Amino acid sequence: MRKITSFFSCFLFFSGTIFAQIPAYFDINAQYKIATELLSQEKYAAASSIFYEVEKSKIIKTPQSLNNVEISNLKINSEYYRAYCALALDNEDAEQLFKRFIKNHPESPKSKQAYFQVGKYYFGQKNYAEALNWFTKVSSIDLTGKEDTEYKFKTAYSYFETKEFANAKPLFGIVKDENSTFSEQATYYYAYIAYADKEYPIALKNFEKLKNSKNYQASYPYYISAIYFLDERYDDVLAYAVPIVENTKQLNETEMLRIIAASYFAKVDYPNALAYYERFMKQDLGKTQNNQDSYQIGYTYYKLKKYNQAIEQLGKLINDKTAYSQAGLYTLGDSYLTTKNKQSSRNAFQVSSKLNFDKLIEEDALFNFAKLSYELQFHAVALDATQEYLKKYPRSKNLNEAKTLLAKVLLSTKNYRDAIDILEGIENKTPDAKEAYQKVTYYRALEFYNERAFENSIGLFLRSNNYPLDAEIFALSTYWCAEAMYEVRKYSESVSYFENFLGMSAAKKTDLYNYANYALGYAALEGESYAKAATYLARFLNGNEKDAKTVKDATLRLADAYFGAKNYGSALGYYNRVIAQGGSSEDYALFQRGIIQGLQNQPEVKIATLQSLLSKFPNSNYADDAGFEIPYTYFLIGQGEKAKTDLTLFAQKYPRSSYIPRALVTIGLVNYEQKNDQVAIDIFKRVISEYKSTDEAQQSLKLIQKIYTDMGNATDFINYANTTSIGNFSTSEQDNIMFQAANTQYLRGNWNGAVESVNAYFDKFPKAIQDKQAKFIRAESFKNLGKFAPAIIDYEYILNDWTSEYTERALISISKIYLSNKQYNEAIVHLKKLEIASEYKANYTFAINNLMVSYAGIKVPDQTLQYVDLVKNYEKSSEEDRNKAGLYAGKAYLLLADTTKARKEFEGVVKATKSVAGAEALYNVAEIQYFKKDYKTSQKTCFQLINDMPSYDYWGAKSFLLLADNYMALKDKVQAIATLKSIIDNYEGDDEILETAKKKLETFNSK
Repeated sequence: MRKITSFFSCFLFFSGTIFAQIPAYFDINAQYKIATELLSQEKYAAASSIFYEVEKSKIIKTPQSLNNVEISNLKINSEYYRAYCALALDNEDAEQLFKRFIKNHPESPKSKQAYFQVGKYYFGQKNYAEALNWFTKVSSIDLTGKEDTEYKFKTAYSYFETKEFANAKPLFGIVKDENSTFSEQATYYYAYIAYADKEYPIALKNFEKLKNSKNYQASYPYYISAIYFLDERYDDVLAYAVPIVENTKQLNETEMLRIIAASYFAKVDYPNALAYYERFMKQDLGKTQNNQDSYQIGYTYYKLKKYNQAIEQLGKLINDKTAYSQAGLYTLGDSYLTTKNKQSSRNAFQVSSKLNFDKLIEEDALFNFAKLSYELQFHAVALDATQEYLKKYPRSKNLNEAKTLLAKVLLSTKNYRDAIDILEGIENKTPDAKEAYQKVTYYRALEFYNERAFENSIGLFLRSNNYPLDAEIFALSTYWCAEAMYEVRKYSESVSYFENFLGMSAAKKTDLYNYANYALGYAALEGESYAKAATYLARFLNGNEKDAKTVKDATLRLADAYFGAKNYGSALGYYNRVIAQGGSSEDYALFQRGIIQGLQNQPEVKIATLQSLLSKFPNSNYADDAGFEIPYTYFLIGQGEKAKTDLTLFAQKYPRSSYIPRALVTIGLVNYEQKNDQVAIDIFKRVISEYKSTDEAQQSLKLIQKIYTDMGNATDFINYANTTSIGNFSTSEQDNIMFQAANTQYLRGNWNGAVESVNAYFDKFPKAIQDKQAKFIRAESFKNLGKFAPAIIDYEYILNDWTSEYTERALISISKIYLSNKQYNEAIVHLKKLEIASEYKANYTFAINNLMVSYAGIKVPDQTLQYVDLVKNYEKSSEEDRNKAGLYAGKAYLLLADTTKARKEFEGVVKATKSVAGAEALYNVAEIQYFKKDYKTSQKTCFQLINDMPSYDYWGAKSFLLLADNYMALKDKVQAIATLKSIIDNYEGDDEILETAKKKLETFNSK
């Protein structure tokens, strides 16, 4: 009974449990179904509450439990769906619920879905990186249907947002081809990525699928337009994009305006391009406008001649280093040029020329930069730029123009020599090149003229006149060519050129017009065209532009012209005018007046005039002339005794006068007339003996012959004649033949031949008739051969006879030898003789100028200054002579330690001339400044010499040496050394410059 009771009890317990669990299972299941129904109806809050109850329901577990697994699955599912509802309700705990589910039930099939849902949660939060962390834990096979499509799209979009386009693209490609709510979006993003990957055909195909899409109607047109543009389908761009922009509101409207404008630009439709570019700029406000835009906008303005707007846009490219910048800055330069802003234009062309994207633009920009640098007077920059252009583009179509520009730059820097070389290399010269050539040859000719290299100057003046484009330069070149012709004694050519000058209308605008009448008169006078000389000298005196000194000289020369033309009345009138004015030429005018009075058969008046000359000017150069003419006039009027007495006194007073032979012959004639035959013969023999090479000796021989003949003693004459060097006629003829042979070699410049011929002449005739002329020829030939010692011997032989016509010429030549060898003491001896004895003013000029040089050479400043004064005050001194005198005065004052006076003299020379004397004077100014420790001023003066007088290489190099000393004194050792190295590398002169530079460099480096 007990056993039965226990069993029953157990049965009741077990069966109670069973019956208790059955209603619990059905209740949980029912609740679960209600929750899922609410979930399907998107009543997430209600569903979440019931899912929570299912999740928290308790189960009585027994070994016999049948539904434990099912209930457990319901609870697991409820836990998942409650997290899903939290996600749908955007509850803050949704993430945590899913994470807890995944942690608690990793083996559950819904754990993969949970990953997806967590990813969706982060996706909703736009935390795409975190969303990807969860999406990538899910596989497409874990999801089905809509969830799978949503998963693919949202995963793709997360990749898109995190810029992982390569991962996004294939997923968008799958979704876009499926019929789902995500297809349109996937198509858009797929097309966008293809566009970004430059797969334009694919992108275009997919963007075109969106043409009816309302969602993307404000965005896809931009990409279609952009693809058309990139494919250069400009007509398609305009046909498609213009109506859209005009009729719809686009998200990328600013970009579309840019594309439309650029398409019109590509089609060279600048008015429409500008209209859309201006709309683009108004909307963009500079936010996205790039350098390409700025170039195209600026170029559009430029083509429409809106240069100020073009300048504003193109100016934005100044710091860019692209092809657009190069082209834009070139256009900017042209825009500035059109608006007359050459300085800014020059800067733009310079920057453009430094970029090398487009070689043609680079070349043209450099050329324009060079031209504008020249026009704006940046001469050094223009020189460098033009030389760079010619070096980089030796075959340029602008080659001749560039060479012309280089020549003009060299002209502006006064480097005429190199400018001529450049221009002469241009075969077919443009008018501009011809004008430049006219100028550089003219200015180079002037340099030669100022250096007294007259033959060289004539050649260049003539070359300048081959291109008479500038009328004033043509006139001036003609004038100075005439002056140079005069200097080389081509008097008829000189007259012709002066006449040409006076016939030019441009000549009347110059300061030389009236002076040319004076110069022409002088040339005609020297050429013995006396009537023409008188005409032009009279015109000069009647003109306006003249100075008192020149008027006085012109008056004297006019008198000479009338005298030469035998118009003695007019000549006398002008000589009287000179006498009335007084001055240095009064003695000459008095002498000429006396001569005219004699020619007018007024011998007594002539004598009175010449006596007044001697009384007033006892030391005149014409004293011996007057001293001879007075007694000779007595002889002519029959006062033989008076003539004889006075001529005897004349010979005693002027023993070295060239009139001595004539005086002796006249004395002999008086004795002959007085029947003092033997006295006359003795006098004539003296003339033959002492002055055998003169005409008077021949005349004397004839007079002796007459006297002996008259005496009936022809044999004695013949015997006497044979004892003289002039009486053996056959010998004389041979003598003359021998001499002429030597003279011909000399005149031809065959110096060796001349020496040999003269030696043969003296071998044949040891006592040659024309010994002095022959020795002079030989001396000159030795000199030209550089054999100075034998030349000096011949010159000294000539100088033993002060009456020789070669005396002065010999003195000049021997002086030149000693001067060239810097034997100044020996030169002074002969120059002093020339100064005292010279009958020609030109020789006197030579003497005083070179005495000044010689005393300076032996460093005797007082004597140097004495001759400086003589040169400056001598009326026949040229301006260059006076400038040279100023230079030597400065040097003398330096020796006397008077730097103030020295500098004043040097600065006067610099102001007066640009010749080599001016260069040396300017160098001395710089050196004075250096020794006074005014280093910066000395530097400035050095640069002035280098820039203003580039033709004088030696003084330019000296200036660089002094610059180095200045830099060293200013403690700029780097610049000092660099300057010396520049001299060593570039100087080509054969003098002391290079050695000095090397020594200075060694000294500076040692410091």
